[in-house]
Amino acid sequence: MLPYLFRPMDQGEARDAVMISRQLVALAVLTVGLGGAGAGILDTATAADDVHNPYTGNAEAIAEGQRLWAATGCYSCHGELADGAVGPDLTDDEWVYRPTDATLFKTIAKGRSGTNMVGWSESLSDDEIWKVIAYIRSLYKGDPDKIIW
Repeated sequence: MLPYLFRPMDQGEARDAVMISRQLVALAVLTVGLGGAGAGILDTATAADDVHNPYTGNAEAIAEGQRLWAATGCYSCHGELADGAVGPDLTDDEWVYRPTDATLFKTIAKGRSGTNMVGWSESLSDDEIWKVIAYIRSLYKGDPDKIIW
């Protein structure tokens, strides 16, 4: 005797199986399509270009950001002056991700999956993250025309 899945089907069962297969394919295509679209919406919503660091150019905040940079060990991956080591150079104008304040904040707070960059939101307050970003920005050596923050 054949197992249930491998027994011959009557015409009605075959029609139902074809319909279910088509529905599953449509659902898979829709899920993949929405997954890609959803990721773009999430990135756009969480990395809006109109979010700016309140401490950009603030000497006191930059000094505090430098202290936090050293205290948290950021230099061990990015170099003492953020010019790269294990992690990428943060002082140039060649970034993998759009170098807006919001994107950099999200990266420091949440980390980057698939990389060694861990999130710091449990160790640093939002205010402290902004100060670290102010410090990073103060070290910029890239093309001034490419500044988008």
